[in-house]
Amino acid sequence: MDQDLAVLVSRLETRIRQMMLQYDKLNLLLTDAKKKLAEQEQRCNILEEENRVLEEQYAVLKMARLMDMADNGDLRTTRKRINKMIASVDKCLATLKVQ
Repeated sequence: MDQDLAVLVSRLETRIRQMMLQYDKLNLLLTDAKKKLAEQEQRCNILEEENRVLEEQYAVLKMARLMDMADNGDLRTTRKRINKMIASVDKCLATLKVQ
């Protein structure tokens, strides 16, 4: 009976050692995963900041493009259209005054 108990204790010790080794291995994997997660979060933050800066630059560029278009031919075209509309309205008013 003492021998059976000694065998059981020996098996239990072996299983406990195996579990401790597996625990250590899993703990290392967890540590590595946490490091990778922290790196990815840092990378994500950097990319989000870059995205924000690029969006601001895009908005500024878009505004500059609109101003450039207004300074060039589109402003002239718009003014011509407005002048034609004014002339048309003036003709209509003149026609109404005559009648």
